[in-house]
Amino acid sequence: MEQKVKEVLEKVKVTASIAAGAAGKAAEAAGRKAGEVVEITKLNLQIFDLNTEIEVLYKEIGKLVYNTHIGEEVLAEELDEKLALLDEKRAMIASIKEKVAERKTVNKCPNCGKDCDKDDSFCRTCGAQL
Repeated sequence: MEQKVKEVLEKVKVTASIAAGAAGKAAEAAGRKAGEVVEITKLNLQIFDLNTEIEVLYKEIGKLVYNTHIGEEVLAEELDEKLALLDEKRAMIASIKEKVAERKTVNKCPNCGKDCDKDDSFCRTCGAQL
């Protein structure tokens, strides 16, 4: 009987070791995913701030255009400066959006549009090659 108890305990020990390894891998994956979410959130906040600044520029440009319409003198340099700032901020947003796309761990299937892992070679839903 004692031998059977030892065998059962050894099996429990092996199973516990396997479970601990799997739990460690799961915790590591969860940590990576949390880090990814934090990083993407920071980038999205930068986009939000830039969009707010763009809205202010639109308002200022509109005011300059209206002042020109009613006959007030507006310096062309002032309008050009605001337009250049607008172009710069829009380019920054495009760059940040590229960074967000690079950091995401999913790709869209070109066939069915479902999310797939970046490492997948085939779509899990429809089987199309990615």
